[in-house]
Amino acid sequence: MLLMLVAGASAYWSSSRETPMYSATATMMVNPGLSGAQTDFNALNVSTRLAETYQEIVTTRPILERVAEKLGEEELDSGVTTSVVDGTQLIRVTVTDTDPDHAALVANTIVEEFKASIEEETSATAERNLRGINQQIEDLEARQESVDAQIAELESGNDADEAATQRRLDDLQRQRTAINESLIDLQSSATDYEAQLRAGSAQIGMVEPALPPDAPYAPQPMRSLLLGLFVGALLGAGLVALLEFLDNTVKPEVDVQGIAGAPVLATVSAISKLQPGGRQVYTMTQPQSGAAEALRLLRTNLEFASASNPIHSMTVSSPSPGEGKSTTVANLGVVMAQSGITTAIIDADLRRPTQARIFGVDNSAGLTTLLTHPEQSWDEVAKKVALPGLFLVPSGPIPPNPSDLLSSDRFDRLIERIKADVDLVIIDSPPILSASDALAISRHTDGAILVCHSNKTRIEAVRQAAHSIHQGGIRLIGVVLNRQKGQTGATYYGEYYGAATPQPPTTSAATTASPGD
Repeated sequence: MLLMLVAGASAYWSSSRETPMYSATATMMVNPGLSGAQTDFNALNVSTRLAETYQEIVTTRPILERVAEKLGEEELDSGVTTSVVDGTQLIRVTVTDTDPDHAALVANTIVEEFKASIEEETSATAERNLRGINQQIEDLEARQESVDAQIAELESGNDADEAATQRRLDDLQRQRTAINESLIDLQSSATDYEAQLRAGSAQIGMVEPALPPDAPYAPQPMRSLLLGLFVGALLGAGLVALLEFLDNTVKPEVDVQGIAGAPVLATVSAISKLQPGGRQVYTMTQPQSGAAEALRLLRTNLEFASASNPIHSMTVSSPSPGEGKSTTVANLGVVMAQSGITTAIIDADLRRPTQARIFGVDNSAGLTTLLTHPEQSWDEVAKKVALPGLFLVPSGPIPPNPSDLLSSDRFDRLIERIKADVDLVIIDSPPILSASDALAISRHTDGAILVCHSNKTRIEAVRQAAHSIHQGGIRLIGVVLNRQKGQTGATYYGEYYGAATPQPPTTSAATTASPGD
């Protein structure tokens, strides 16, 4: 729509700034230039074909130079076009100019000068031909006099050989007859050329002179506007089609299950202006939103997935940073606790931890503390957050060797201790394609969930992340499409339950912090 409006406005603005142009048309007719019986159908056909030839001659340099000289101009700046009315002897001469009076004057002058040029050429040609014919007539008349003299001499003579004389007379008579016939033809041609000289002005005639136009024919801003809107719409449609063709990101209409080898567990709609800290826990601040309902749907689908193969611990990761996995972990923990499932969230993203900021708790002690001091009880470090039944083990101080800590047997034993005390353990891990930590963590859990940013995460990134999980012998429970914009997927729930009313967060500690991933 924007491209269409820009194209239309640009076309209108450009057109409105153009210099007005006027068009004047003069019409002339090509006559056969013949009279009497010679003005027949064939002569008219010849004249029609002649009009097509004259159409090309009108705009030649010699004619336009004559017009410029006649008007006292160095050269003709006006645009000149010609056309023949189909099946007629009419030629239209159209002149475009910034001055309407000048356009009409040029059109009429072109017809006049073209007419004069044709008359001059026709007259010169006819005169040359007539002189040639007259010379031939004189030569034939001289021959005729010579033949007549010979005939008279033979007729008056007394030749003994009468037969020979008669043959000679017959031959001279035939010559005289041929000369007479040639004279008749030449005299007829001479008469035609004389008639052509007299009627030469009738070959080109002005049918309708040009008049100064009342209004310009260009520019036409409204027409340019409509054309610009149309072209803009075409370009916009083409651009959208091209972007769709080039778009290789995951979205609800893409076969994500075929790409990842796991089902889509939920499609979470985007929440505009999601504030950092406790506001990221939208399942509590906006419980009636489509995104909150999508998390409850995710909880239900996880219960179905756990029916055949129990899930007591899971790793939540993403192909790349910034796809919303930490926010998903926090909200999934809330909806699990809301349903009566005792849940522990472990922030195992020891490179960019965010759970402490989301829930607004102290991060001075956490997972790294428990791994370096295995004798310490996990519930001494865990924080009770949001609501009863939800515990958070923050990351603790960031170590220099996160991969070594997460791959150790201590981490495995810690997970087992926590699983013995709660119903579900959700581990927030680093992105799979950014570090090997996620795969090391997933080997200690019952499966992994892959969070992807809808319309942003590349299909190839999802394929590589899923391949890494499968190749490591890890169960990929499913995929969550996060931050889906528009009316697709879980946004339906927001429409069904009504607009969400923001509520203050009910965390156990302060919630002012910068947003996580």
